Amino acid sequence: MLNGTLSRIRIYPIKSLDPVDLTRARVGSRSLLYDRSMAIVADDGRYVNGKRTGRVNQLQADYDLDNKRVWFSRRGQPERHGFHWHEDQIAVEQYLSDFFEMNVRLAYSDRGELMDMPDASSVTVLSSASLESFLPDMPGKTLEDLRLRFRANLEIEGIPAFGEEELCSEPGSGVRFQIGEVEMIGISPRARCNVPPRDPFTGETDKSFIKSMIQSRAATLPAGSRIPEYGSLYYLTVNVLIPDGQETKSLSVGDRVRVLGPVQFEQAG
Repeated sequence: MLNGTLSRIRIYPIKSLDPVDLTRARVGSRSLLYDRSMAIVADDGRYVNGKRTGRVNQLQADYDLDNKRVWFSRRGQPERHGFHWHEDQIAVEQYLSDFFEMNVRLAYSDRGELMDMPDASSVTVLSSASLESFLPDMPGKTLEDLRLRFRANLEIEGIPAFGEEELCSEPGSGVRFQIGEVEMIGISPRARCNVPPRDPFTGETDKSFIKSMIQSRAATLPAGSRIPEYGSLYYLTVNVLIPDGQETKSLSVGDRVRVLGPVQFEQAG
C-alpha cells in the first residue's frame, strides 16, 4: 500500500512551454486550474509542441497567473515581451508566429480539452524515486533535467521507484486515491514519445536517451510489474483522471496520498 507525500506540484499554463511550481493547486474542470489551459496551434490544426519541433524548447515563458500575464523571451536572452493572454491575444499570436516562423494561434480552454487525452487523463503522477533511479544510467543528467523532460504534474516522495504504477490497474479498471481534498483515479501508465529525448532548453535530441531509459527500467523493474505487458518499457508516469465533482477542491505540497480502492470505468474510445 502506498504511503507517500506530495512533494511537488507543477502546471504548464501553455502546453509544451515552461512550468510553474506551486505549493497549492485548485481543481478547475477535470484538470488543475490553469494547467494546459492554452496551446499554440498551427494553421493545419495541429499543436506546435515538442513532438513537432525543438523550437518550443528555445522559447522561455514566465507567468503571473493571478493577473493572466505571460512574458516570452528567447531562452538565454534578456529581452522579454509581456502580454495579457486574453486582452493581448492578437499581439501574442503575432509574437509566436514570428518566433516559430509560421502562422499560429493561441487556443484557450478552461475545460481540460487541451490535454493529450482529455477523456482519460487530467494530470500525470510520478515518484521522486523513479526519477532518481535513472541518474546512474544517464551521466550528465540531473533530477531537474529529468523533471523537465517528463513534465509530470504531481511528484510523490516516500515511495519506492515506480511505486506510482500501483495507482493503475488493467484496462477498464482504475485505482481511486486522494491527495488533499481531491479524489482521483489512476488510469494507465503513460507511454512516452519523442519529447523526453530532447534537451529541455535547446531542443536537441539525445539519440541514446530512449535506449538508456529502457535499459535502466529493465534493471530496476519492480517484482510483479505489469509494464512488460504493454510491449515496451518506454513508460513513465501514470495517467490520472480527476472525475467530475472535484471542482474548486485543492491539494498542497505535504499532503498525504491515500489509496481508496479499485474502481471500474468506461474509457472513451
